[in-house]
Amino acid sequence: MRSPRGFVAALVLLLSLPVTLLYAVFFPKGVDTISHLALALGLVLIAFAVFDFQIPRWIMWIGCVSTSALAGVLLLQGVSELIPNESLAYVAYQVLGQRLEAWLVDVFLLWCIAVLLVDSRGKTRILGFLAMSLVACLELYSRVLWYRGSSLSAEAPSLKVLYLLPFVWLLFESKKPSPRQTESAGLIDVVSSR
Repeated sequence: MRSPRGFVAALVLLLSLPVTLLYAVFFPKGVDTISHLALALGLVLIAFAVFDFQIPRWIMWIGCVSTSALAGVLLLQGVSELIPNESLAYVAYQVLGQRLEAWLVDVFLLWCIAVLLVDSRGKTRILGFLAMSLVACLELYSRVLWYRGSSLSAEAPSLKVLYLLPFVWLLFESKKPSPRQTESAGLIDVVSSR
């Protein structure tokens, strides 16, 4: 497997939605905390997984730092749901949760595009182009709404599920055999055919 850490991270992030919905059925309080903590955990795992892909080192570090920072913002938002403190909630949602969070998501998406363009091959590359194209259109739509004084949450909240598409692609990209295993298998085939 190319990236076991990437596979687990993508799985955690994709399962965060059904886990949150299931939690909400049984425990109506604390849903925001659970969703923020699950997302933060998945992003921490991605921060480590960025080093499993064959992209320039500086892009790896940008991906690691941005996903770690985004995980920190989400963790702080989850904690602010647990601890009723106006100052903490203000910092978590108004200061960090507005512009910084959106900017960090954009940097993560740019990391995904770098992996897609530099390291992805075959069918997963096609899936990646489809996923990233849809998310790019969603980001553009979100920016237009923001410019008009509205938001995606107000106009079309169900479209937010499309933000999970990069993690679907990352799941498949991470599951592929590593390039070293593919090269080794090819070398073994060449040797055995002689």
